[in-house]
Amino acid sequence: MMNRIRQSLELPAILSGTVAEVRIFLETYRVKVYRFDADASGEVVAESVNCDRLPSLLGQHFPAEDIPFAARELFLKARQRSIVDVAAQQIGLSPLDSSETTEPLDENDIQFRVVDPCHVEYLTSMGVQSSLVVPILHRDQLWGLLVSHHSSPREVSERELQVVQLVADQLSIAIAQNTLLEQTRAQADQEATINRVAKLLHSMTEMQLQQALELTVSALQAAGGRIYIAPQNPGEAAQVFSCGEWGMGSGEGGVGSGGAGGAEEQRSREAEEQRITMPNAPCPMPNAPILFEEHPSWQEWLNMEATVEEGKLVWAITDLYQATLQSDLAQAFFDAGIRSLLVICLQYRQQILGYLSIFRHEIDTETLWARRVNRNDPRNQCPVQSFEVWRELKRSQAQEWKTAEIELAQALSSHFAMAIHQYELYQQVHALNADLQQDIEERKQAEKKISALNAELEQRVQERTAELQRANERLLREMGKRERALRARQQTQASLERLSRQSELILNSAGEGIYGLNSQGKITFVNPAAARMLLSGVTELKNQFMHEIVNHSQPDGTRYCWGENPIRATLETGAVQHISDDIFYRGDGSNFPVEYISTPIREQGDIVGAVVIFKDITERQIVERMKDEFVSVVSHELRTPLTSIRSALGLLARGSLNEQPEKSQRMLEITFDNTNRLVRLINDILDIERINSGKATMYKQTCNAADLMSQAVDEMRAMAEKAEIKLELATLSVQLWADADRIIQTLTNLLSNAIKFSSPDFTVSLSAQVEIRKEINTDTKGISSSSDPCHSNILFQVKDQGRGIPEDKLEKIFDRFQQVDASNSRHQGGTGLGLAICRSIIQQHGGQIWAESTLGEGSTFYFTLPISH
Repeated sequence: MMNRIRQSLELPAILSGTVAEVRIFLETYRVKVYRFDADASGEVVAESVNCDRLPSLLGQHFPAEDIPFAARELFLKARQRSIVDVAAQQIGLSPLDSSETTEPLDENDIQFRVVDPCHVEYLTSMGVQSSLVVPILHRDQLWGLLVSHHSSPREVSERELQVVQLVADQLSIAIAQNTLLEQTRAQADQEATINRVAKLLHSMTEMQLQQALELTVSALQAAGGRIYIAPQNPGEAAQVFSCGEWGMGSGEGGVGSGGAGGAEEQRSREAEEQRITMPNAPCPMPNAPILFEEHPSWQEWLNMEATVEEGKLVWAITDLYQATLQSDLAQAFFDAGIRSLLVICLQYRQQILGYLSIFRHEIDTETLWARRVNRNDPRNQCPVQSFEVWRELKRSQAQEWKTAEIELAQALSSHFAMAIHQYELYQQVHALNADLQQDIEERKQAEKKISALNAELEQRVQERTAELQRANERLLREMGKRERALRARQQTQASLERLSRQSELILNSAGEGIYGLNSQGKITFVNPAAARMLLSGVTELKNQFMHEIVNHSQPDGTRYCWGENPIRATLETGAVQHISDDIFYRGDGSNFPVEYISTPIREQGDIVGAVVIFKDITERQIVERMKDEFVSVVSHELRTPLTSIRSALGLLARGSLNEQPEKSQRMLEITFDNTNRLVRLINDILDIERINSGKATMYKQTCNAADLMSQAVDEMRAMAEKAEIKLELATLSVQLWADADRIIQTLTNLLSNAIKFSSPDFTVSLSAQVEIRKEINTDTKGISSSSDPCHSNILFQVKDQGRGIPEDKLEKIFDRFQQVDASNSRHQGGTGLGLAICRSIIQQHGGQIWAESTLGEGSTFYFTLPISH
């Protein structure tokens, strides 16, 4: 369940997978995630339900009264879990923290009491007989509840409660991660919008105010917008740009050609189309309409309204119906259908350049309630009798301006103000240049007519030149600011590119194969792991039909037709497919079993493709077959001696051998030998499993190889004398860093095997020698030997003169239960695990073990150990 939660960063997929896994784990009829809203009501945002037993509640809202305030407080402060048994009229409460001291409590402590009658009637009306509720916290707030419902009485064990609590804790982490992801995405979208608007406003050719305004309105999800540029000099007319359904007599799209200023006829058209008639407002001339930004009540109203932040001329009016507008100005807004208004004063340094206004229409909201709410009756006096779905429709609702939207509008308004100010400076410089050119022409004409005016004309040129230099200096300073802004945008772009590269590195470093499909099943991207498993390169896969490339087949080899392919079901219905044993084909025609999961890619609610993550499970299947073979061999090895013991004990128990003491004694000996064989077999199995799993601790210490060899030979001498085998020992005094008992166990196992499979009067020898380990020299690109003792090994040899081992068995004899002649080994008392244990011990010491043999002449077993530093 933890892995299922961690497979996705998208919260809906996480919640959907969680409720499905928890319902399967608890084996109940419904598991849901209930999320609280700001007004304490809630909604079922994820659900897994057995439709045959309980109805679905997904997407339905529940009023705040269904979960009282006291219960929510216990969910938050004490992290209290509740278990209700309706049939027993009993509720179990298990808080994780103390509600008074907030100290952790014993999570297994469950206190039972009689459940409230209203709670019983509530669950009974819902068709529920037992429930489990675990709170989900996020940032020290009660985010929601993880709820399990069952239509019949059911007990919840302590282990089940612990597992569900772990899942709820993991959900809290997933919710926090999803919140960070959404914040990062929102920040990236805001920066991209700012960059696009800045590019339009700070173009080297012209200032595209109209396009920038349209992009701003779209980014803020508004119905329309308006830029009012105040006249900076007496006699000039204001300029207005608008877009969207602004109304006010301007019509769709507003005015403005993309640049501030323009010809006189354009300005007069703007004044005519963008002005509104306000009967009670003073006008500059009789019967002349004025812009509402120039209306006296406009500024008075803004001064009365609270700004979003002290010192910032930004007003966010959520509901104009609640604003203190004068009747004529209010009527103008209401006639245009404006309900919410965002106004930002365009100000550069201390100069007010105009206003940026963004507005929204009123909207209708619809809520799907799980039952009709009667808020006039107290909760405990009116128990719930029905959960019939009720749709609540609220018309003409105002839309609230979110903090992120206000911050984005402020950032964009600063670019508008800077661009307008820069454009005005440009116009001033242009006018000065025109004046200078005219002065020069006048001077030339004057020089031809009146030479006496040369001094005066030169003085005028100097004055004009100084004025132009000052203007140029101002322009250079403004250009420097633009360059700094451009560098900041470039740094932002570099950050975005770095994030893109990081995402690509994550995709390329994934061990599983990952590829994406469009809605037609063609490949849109593929990571290197998938390319290595399917084809030789990534470019051979893109834009191709994936179903034809991999020859996707069922476990029995039957190829899927495209209409029945599970991946197509993901593309069509959006269902997440998790398949564990299908078959993919490589480009060379070979195939391999795969486990994959296909997840839909959604864009604005539509399925535009899918992502498939798969991995080759060939090794897993090999391991499972090896496990099956191991179980088969172990059961056979255990069954044979147990059958013999059972038969012997059966004869003895029935008294069949009471009259035959010799046979009775023989039966006891056989039983004793088989019992010893079982003990050895079980001890060997446990021994090798402990070593391989790392649970068997190696007590390594400095020890002498000669002492280990002598002790091993002494332990096996009695066995050798009984078998009439001669033991030879050639010791070597070298210090080792090893577990002495384990090395002696290895030597005695090898000596025991050599004695068992040797004939009388033959010799078994044990010897050792120092060998130099070979190393690769990176300077000469060759193999060299080192004289440093740290790079040396001691090579042990156990040699016999037995019948030998076939060449094809030399490696297999080190596997579990692998013997050259199993029947003879049982006669000798072997379990088939001795050499496997030897190999595990030597590998734990960093050495190697192998065998060499010639049929009819004997075998030699070798193993190496590093010499102690």
